[in-house]
This record gives sequence, structure tokens and C-alpha cells, in this order.
Amino acid sequence: MIESLFRRLIVPGFETLLKRRKTFTYWRELEESQWHDRETLEQNQLERLKRLLHYCNNHSPWYRDQWAQHGIDVDSLSSLGDLQNFPIITREMIRDHATEIRCPHPSVRSVSKSTGGSTGTPLRFTIEAEANDRRVAATFRGYTWGGASPGTKQSYLWGVPLQPLSFRQRLKEHAYSRALYRRDMMNSFNLSQSTIETYIRRINRYRPTVIIAYTTPLFLLAKSIQTLGANVHQPQSIIVGAEKLHDFQREQIERSFGAPVFETYGSREFTLIGAECDQHTGLHLTSENLIVEVLDHDGKPTRDGEEGKIVITDLFNTATPFVRYATGDRGIAGFEQCPCGRGLPLLRKVLGRQLDVLDLPNGRRVPGEYFPHLLKDVDSIRQFQVAQLGPNTVRLKLVVADDWNREAENALRDQVLDAVGRSCELKIEQVEQIELTPSGKTRVVIGYNPPNECQRIAG
Repeated sequence: MIESLFRRLIVPGFETLLKRRKTFTYWRELEESQWHDRETLEQNQLERLKRLLHYCNNHSPWYRDQWAQHGIDVDSLSSLGDLQNFPIITREMIRDHATEIRCPHPSVRSVSKSTGGSTGTPLRFTIEAEANDRRVAATFRGYTWGGASPGTKQSYLWGVPLQPLSFRQRLKEHAYSRALYRRDMMNSFNLSQSTIETYIRRINRYRPTVIIAYTTPLFLLAKSIQTLGANVHQPQSIIVGAEKLHDFQREQIERSFGAPVFETYGSREFTLIGAECDQHTGLHLTSENLIVEVLDHDGKPTRDGEEGKIVITDLFNTATPFVRYATGDRGIAGFEQCPCGRGLPLLRKVLGRQLDVLDLPNGRRVPGEYFPHLLKDVDSIRQFQVAQLGPNTVRLKLVVADDWNREAENALRDQVLDAVGRSCELKIEQVEQIELTPSGKTRVVIGYNPPNECQRIAG
């Protein structure tokens, strides 16, 4: 009754009447379009892509010059496949050429966004207010698949603003999150072994219908619940995002909380890119708003089941257009039909950052997946981080339990050296905690990025 009141009256009234946003209008459209067949969805993508490219060609000097240098005639685009002729752009390019890329909108309201996070390359961009409403609508739809429709009682284990808020700002944030959207916001930055029980008590007190969280902090909380034998409130479902979800993490979280886990994939640049439905066969892509490509090393589309880099085009944001933007993430293509019947294509799996691979001078290429699977069954290791400090140097940071000893460390050293090669220098350090990124996430594996090396794909 209460949830229905919030979803049907209170939240729509706030968004539509008070804030004058079109979020719920776009959400209704998305609820209908998700059942369209693939051909219809792709035809709509093509029409929106043509409008976007023409707009950029007329209003963005940087895009116009880039495409002219590559001999591209925007009017020649006749299929989605023709998009592959356009150059791929990077975060560094948008940052370095922001003024020339942005399209002036003197009469259109826009909002400013920024991202930095795990890449270490800050980026500020703008987005039209209506395009932002479409993004929020896509989030409403994707989260609703996991049981978290607006107005549902939700506990968030998420990042919070790092800058101190004034009393008025704190009051406004509390009213918006808790009173309107019924979200209990828990700071993932403060989660540690000494505060675990505080978080458990808070969840038990609030009794959320859904828990929404960064993957790693929730996994650590789930492990501690099992270790402590603690009783914890059982939500109807759990939604995780912001970081890659490993199978063993899903299993641990579901075991500790007794609820199914729904994975999501998003970014600050695009908000929700994909989300799982109740079939858990992959992540349904937000194809009404985005074109998502998975490309091999040569920039060609990968076949279903093959890994590649993720490149995205935003079909609605013309304030700072993202046309074939390399996200820095890697994923596995799998654009087949889901048993749920939705026409939206599936991304089979998100693998993580492009740098989450160790490229070594001995010719070995160790995927980031190796380390979580190596260490997941070592009970004495609470947390870890692998970083390639140089071409031939790897550091392994460990947060360990009291029973960790020299024998266990030597055995682990042998296993890691078997993977990276005996010629590598391996540093193993015991630390109290693993540092978070500025956005509150955990980098589990960090590849080597040579100083001043910037991959220029276009230009």
C-alpha cells in the first residue's frame, strides 16, 4: 500500500509537477519499447543516430573536422554497421577538446557532470536536462527489474560526496533520499572490520525491501555476516553495480542475505548501460538511448561469446556528444534473445577495466580474473589488490586474518609467480586496508600504464 502510494502518486508528483521533469513519461515509453522486436529497436536506433550525427556535424567543430579527416560523409550512413567507419574517441580527447566538442544550447537547460574514478583521468561534461531525464527513466526501468522501483524501501551501501555539506545541504539530501525516495544511504567509504556490526544493525533496523550497493563493500559485509554468524534482515532482492561482479561474490552475497542478486552496469558518462532481468542470462542494454559495441583489438565487432573493449554512442546527449566513446571497460558480447521475451540485446558479461590485465615483458598476459579466482578460497585473506608497478614489477597488497603466516605467504608467492613468470619481481605487502578510489570503489587489479602514454585512437 505505502510503496504503491509512493510509486503512483508521491514520486511522480514530485518529478513531474514540482520539478517539471519528463522522467515518468520516458519511463512509460521504455516499459513499452523493451518488448519491441530487435528489428524495430535497431530501426529506431538508426533514425536517432542519423539525427545525432547531423547535429554534431553542424554544431561541433571538433567532430566535423575529425570526420572530414577520415573522409566520412555523414549523409552516407545508411545502416548501424556504417557507424564502424567513424573514429573511436577517448576520455582524454573529450577532456582536451571540450570547447570544440560541446554544442552550444543557449535556450536548452543542461546539467554538469564529472567523473574521474578508477581511471585517474578527470572528465567534466554537460548533458541536456531532457537527455538526463531519459537516463533516470532507464535507471528506473532497470532497477525495477531487480525489484527496486521508485518508492520501494531501499538501503544503499554507496559512495557519498567527499566534500563537507552544509546543514541545509544535509537536510535537503535527507529529505530527498529518505523522505521522498525512501532510501537509507550508508557510506561505503567507512565500511571496515571495526564498523561491520554497525552496518548490520542499521540494515536490521531499517528492514529494506531491496539493498543497492557497490559490489566489493557488500561482498565484504556478506563475508563478515557469515564469519560472525550474525542475523541480518533478508531483503527481497539485491542490486549491485559500479564494480565487476564475480560469480563467487554473487554466491556469497546471496548466501549471506538469502536474496537474489541483480547485476547492473553503468558509468557517469551514460548512467545505466545495462541491467539483469530475473532470468540472469546477461545484462539487457539500454538500446533506446545507447548504441553499445564490443570490439576486438583491430576495432572489429567481436562474435558472440568473445571478449572485447566496450565502445558506446549516446543517442540523445547533444550538449557533450559521445560518439563511439571508448569506455575503458571490457566485456563479452552475447547479443542474443533473452528467454524473458524482451527485444533488448544482452551483454553477456562485464569483465572490468581495460587496464585490469597484467602485460609482462616475458610475453605473458595475465587477465584480472585470475587473481580473484586464485584468492577467493583463501579464508585468511580478507581483501587484496594487485598492481603492476612497472614492466617487470608486481605488488600484491593483502589484508589478512590473525592466522596468516609465512608458510601461507610463501605458498601464495609460488602460485602468483607461476602465473606472472619467475623473472618478475613480486612484492607482497600486508596492510590494514585497501585504499578506495575517489569515487569509493575498489580497484582489485591495476595494470601498468606507462607515464605520459595516451592512446589516441582518433585524430
